[in-house]
Amino acid sequence: MFNFSLIFAVFGFSAVFSAETAPDEISPCLKKCLTPMAKLERSFSYIFNNFEKACDLLEDTAFCARKCEKEDQTKFYQYTTFYRIHCIDYQEDLEEHIPCIAAAAKEADDVCRDKCKHAHKVMKNAEKEEKMKSECRTLECSTICYFDELTESCPEAKDILLKINLGQIHSISNSIHPANMDKMIKECRQIHDIEYMRAKLLASTQSLMLDHSGVQEEQENPEN
Repeated sequence: MFNFSLIFAVFGFSAVFSAETAPDEISPCLKKCLTPMAKLERSFSYIFNNFEKACDLLEDTAFCARKCEKEDQTKFYQYTTFYRIHCIDYQEDLEEHIPCIAAAAKEADDVCRDKCKHAHKVMKNAEKEEKMKSECRTLECSTICYFDELTESCPEAKDILLKINLGQIHSISNSIHPANMDKMIKECRQIHDIEYMRAKLLASTQSLMLDHSGVQEEQENPEN
């Protein structure tokens, strides 16, 4: 059995939207359509090394979802944000960078899982708010980490990767009612704030550039 409210959590902001949608609200029709995508390995390495396959599957499942109720079609659009952004919205700009990103994705998966998975863990019996706070902090950590790792390995892809990240934030934010956004705890509101996340992403990569410049300078001018 798949928990459809979390099937795309690894790819970012869909998980926060899903907090408002209980798994039992997914109709049999939508569940049937989403099942093939839920079975995909949830890693950047798999997706970018099987990019055409994943995008073809998105097309097939989108066709399936058209047979569902209009409300289900809206949910499908929201749940598959990661794939839609990559396969449709930015595919043309992303295409030339896919070989580099695919080669770098396995290491990015390993680094970011290790860095973010355990960074904000809470006890199983923690309060609901603490668990949500942890999830949102983990999503912020993962978003920044993947951006750092992939842009470090593929610097020419930095602009499109930034657009993709901000595009996901914009899409999910627009799907949430302002009243529900106001009710979110700070850590969750922040990751839906485009300007906040833009600043976080750019500050992080700038820090990496400065670190690397310092290392390079030391290598070029070793102490005698």
